[in-house]
Amino acid sequence: MATAVQRYFDQQSGQYSKSSKFLLWRWQRNRETEAVDSLMGPVTREKIMDLGCGSGYYTRHFLKRGAEHITAVDASPSMISQLPKHHMTGIVEDAATIQLEEHFSRIICAGLLEFVAEPGKVLRSARDMVEDEGHMICLLPPDNWAGRLYRAYHRRHAMEINLFQRARFKDLCENSGWGVDGYQFVPPYSDVYRLVPLSTS
Repeated sequence: MATAVQRYFDQQSGQYSKSSKFLLWRWQRNRETEAVDSLMGPVTREKIMDLGCGSGYYTRHFLKRGAEHITAVDASPSMISQLPKHHMTGIVEDAATIQLEEHFSRIICAGLLEFVAEPGKVLRSARDMVEDEGHMICLLPPDNWAGRLYRAYHRRHAMEINLFQRARFKDLCENSGWGVDGYQFVPPYSDVYRLVPLSTS
């Protein structure tokens, strides 16, 4: 699936930001952003990782909110090329394997976990890069009727995306070193979680 995902997003990169500003997509994204902001909390002067950044919606959003610097990661070079040029570092890398020496107080992972073969690997990789008192926000599709429609849409692009039941996602997080510390459902097809690192001692 990784090849199909990268091919799809490389093809979409030039129009992805514009497309997300229209009609129902914009309505849903605005509501998702409110939930993300509520769970993320203040970001002024914070150094944030945007894991699976796409064309940089949340990179731009958190810079506008006062973040000091964003490290934005995506497997698509075409998506990385769409990012702003100031106060951020763009990295072309697999979110499941990336390891940086820097640690982050905030991580945003929005719209990524449904497209990866092993979401647990992404969560474990992120766990290794978060500060002990930091947290991560994950936005992902639930296993409901709207999520299944979303999955059917992506089957047209040769992608079988992941949907997440809440209890199973909590177990996945705990097995990856995270605890669920907050949650909001944004109808009809978005779950937003705040995760905090579990002690490794």
